[in-house]
Amino acid sequence: MSKYKTQLISEYEQIAQAPIEEAYSLPFAVYKDQDIHSLEMEHIFKSEWVFIVSEQELSQTGDYFAFTLAGEAIVLIRSQDGAVRALSNLCRHRGTLLLDEGYGRVDKNIVCPYHAWTYSDEGTFKGAPFTGKVQLDKKAHCLLQFHLESWHGLLFIHLGTPDKPLSKRLQGIDDYLHHFNLPSFTHGYRSQSLELWHTNWKLAMENAMESYHLFKVHKETLETVTPTKQAFDIAGHFEWTLTGGEMKDNASKLAKWFRGSYPKVFDNYVLISIPPSFVGILTSESLSWVHVLPLDSEQCTVRSAGISNVKTSSEDKTEKAFVDAFFAEDKDICERVQKGMGSTIARGGKLVSMEKVIADFHQFLGNSLFNTPTCDFYEAPKAKLFLSDSGNEE
Repeated sequence: MSKYKTQLISEYEQIAQAPIEEAYSLPFAVYKDQDIHSLEMEHIFKSEWVFIVSEQELSQTGDYFAFTLAGEAIVLIRSQDGAVRALSNLCRHRGTLLLDEGYGRVDKNIVCPYHAWTYSDEGTFKGAPFTGKVQLDKKAHCLLQFHLESWHGLLFIHLGTPDKPLSKRLQGIDDYLHHFNLPSFTHGYRSQSLELWHTNWKLAMENAMESYHLFKVHKETLETVTPTKQAFDIAGHFEWTLTGGEMKDNASKLAKWFRGSYPKVFDNYVLISIPPSFVGILTSESLSWVHVLPLDSEQCTVRSAGISNVKTSSEDKTEKAFVDAFFAEDKDICERVQKGMGSTIARGGKLVSMEKVIADFHQFLGNSLFNTPTCDFYEAPKAKLFLSDSGNEE
């Protein structure tokens, strides 16, 4: 390993473990360097619980979502027995990609487009044509299956052998969310495609999880409903972080009268950050999210989706225009930041208090990559509102 690379890794390790009081931006090179990217794929995306999709998005038998994670082609599919499974999306014959990436649906069987080797939607190998005298061991040719666990219908995959279940990874998070009644969110909605962003996955995640940039980047969109100055910390640590903010109530007096009283906690949104791939926005009616997966050191895919307690229409033109607008703003700013990451002279500066969630994210990176120490779990004063029985006390 070169002296430069050794120094870069050492700097990454040192900066990533800093608490917010001492936290700085990560070295620019870690958002471009291919060796750093390979290290993150091995120690994070192949070794951690990674959010992929919700069960509600795969509501019908045969529904699937195919994607690539750390070089592995995978499909999440709802099988005939009603269960969702995480299967390898590669034929056991010669490694052909079985199903097209993105959302789709199969009718009972998965058939390889190359030589028509056939599998059930549970991954069982069913047979192959024209094998002659060669006998195929069916058990040895089933599709590989990966660990898959659910949190409120959100499905997380683990490509390796988990050292702890997902429930332990997310232990304590539900204490702050009970007013929002996540079990009632039974309707799923999703964007129709994955967007390619020319930016490192960490930049996309950092942008999604902090509210510091709203007043500038989203002046005409998000800032009008979730003002930067009303953002606050709730609770968390390196494995998950909750932040929040007060939402502007633009309803008319008549609409407010019809709506009646409701808990004060519903005046706020909760931003749920679960690295490495999930940032969700929770309100009393829905949980929508940004899903980020790396492609290479300078490209990632970004997808939006959500679950709700009411059936929503993807054809709501006003809402779609609003979401498309702020997504485009996020894409532009992240790609703009990525262009600056090639500098070998400039360095990033100090993180401010509103970026504590980013310091938590950096500690996740440092702990996953280098086993560095992390700060203790913290709880901000605002957490009392979310922990209270009524949702009105602070």
